[in-house]
Amino acid sequence: MSSGLSRTVPAIARGARVLTIAALLGVLTACSAPLSGAPTETPAGSAPTSSAALPPPPTAAFPGLACDALVPDAEVASFLGAAAAPRPLTIDDAPVLQDGGTVCAWADEAVGTSLTVRLVGDGVDHWATFNHWYEHTDWSASVGEINGTMCSDGACSVHALDGERFIEVDASGVDDPAGTRTEELARAALAAAPAPAPATPTSSSAPTSRSCATALPVDTAAAHLGAAATGASYVSTATPSYHLVQDSLQRVGGLDCRLLSADSRELVRFTVLPGGAWVFREDSPVGAVDAAGSEHSAHARRGDDWVRLQAPGASEETTQALLAELPG
Repeated sequence: MSSGLSRTVPAIARGARVLTIAALLGVLTACSAPLSGAPTETPAGSAPTSSAALPPPPTAAFPGLACDALVPDAEVASFLGAAAAPRPLTIDDAPVLQDGGTVCAWADEAVGTSLTVRLVGDGVDHWATFNHWYEHTDWSASVGEINGTMCSDGACSVHALDGERFIEVDASGVDDPAGTRTEELARAALAAAPAPAPATPTSSSAPTSRSCATALPVDTAAAHLGAAATGASYVSTATPSYHLVQDSLQRVGGLDCRLLSADSRELVRFTVLPGGAWVFREDSPVGAVDAAGSEHSAHARRGDDWVRLQAPGASEETTQALLAELPG
């Protein structure tokens, strides 16, 4: 453990600054400051619509906070190298944006270094989820093995609470074996961030209570997948390490569902983001969504919600048929 940081009970002292580390979830795509003006296509299975008919982009908890204010260019260059540049947002961080968060990312692709900073309000709630993720429920004690810095395979992930601000910093490919530099960057970013604005309710046309099995019943999926789905069942998509994207998706009432075969092969995976149809706007902060998808993946609008379905090994026709089964 490198930092020896400690924390106090959030319910007693919400202003206390606490810094902890979780293992990096490397499978997620890093994202950057919101970009606007990128064209989007109409998703397969959805009627053509203008941005005016779509829900607005989510309201930020830190309105006007620019990425170069959160982490100045000079600090990025010092951390990643002078050739590092901002990276555009992708659809994978849409749940964090829907949760009112700010996402910024940079990379030097030539040398393989990257940095992603995600900042959200309602920090105490996120902090509680973070601790419960690791089954640390004794608020009066330190969080044990995840206190300080934990890095592995050239990557570090920092999670910190400061008042109502909760931050996640992922760094990869950086010479920081103890995570000290990543930790310092997280401190500086928290110091630069303003207090979050009051949260506003999100728009969704979907019911507030839902489950994977009700959104796409196993029998319905099996009717399209055939014998491969015999004995299939839904499994948890929770990863061994906490990641803010998953936490935010749950907080806004979304779904991330995996249907596995009897021999544990992934048959279907789908995401439902309530109020997330703004991803199809021309001014979407996640840029152009490839609505056409691919042979095994497709996006669609369901009311005000965004859905994505992936069916590894299935035909495009089957993928579209499964997508059509998801409720509107």
